[in-house]
Amino acid sequence: MEPSPARGGVELRALERAMRRMQIPLRRIRQNFDSRDVKSGGLYGKLWWRSVDGARIGGFVGFITNSARWAHIRPTVPEAIVFAFVRPRGHALHRRLIGRNGSLFHTVARRSRYEGVPFELFREREDALLRHRSMAGRPDEILALSACDFFMTSLRAFWASDFLQELQKVKKDRRGKPSA
Repeated sequence: MEPSPARGGVELRALERAMRRMQIPLRRIRQNFDSRDVKSGGLYGKLWWRSVDGARIGGFVGFITNSARWAHIRPTVPEAIVFAFVRPRGHALHRRLIGRNGSLFHTVARRSRYEGVPFELFREREDALLRHRSMAGRPDEILALSACDFFMTSLRAFWASDFLQELQKVKKDRRGKPSA
């Protein structure tokens, strides 16, 4: 069987294996959010979101396969990544959920440090809350296992802080503005 390379020379076979292993753990997310598989744009994995008042809030579990868009974290592809986002950046939800001290994303970043699985918070970006680790140079069978361990450990911080439940509660407030 021929390897299936992605753009930038990343072989997809091990990434496919890792994402297959994550299907059952990711059901918890897929049940409450819209989701789709992503295999382009420098990413390979599962994108999940919900729409609120013209914005999308959600996250991604998978790999960076092209580092161009991610220069601020200097990834070495393939890079395992878990991130949460609010799109677009200029939306009121971005300011409320990311921009303020004590915001939901700020709280999760703080809690993740306490849990020993620190997420970085980038308040000026849509993909604002992220954790990443390079999987470069690992044999395929080890890459899939290492990536799954990384994903589960990262998601533990989301679950411990009730992040996914809090995203489900976000809605428009009585004045027509989104509330968290």
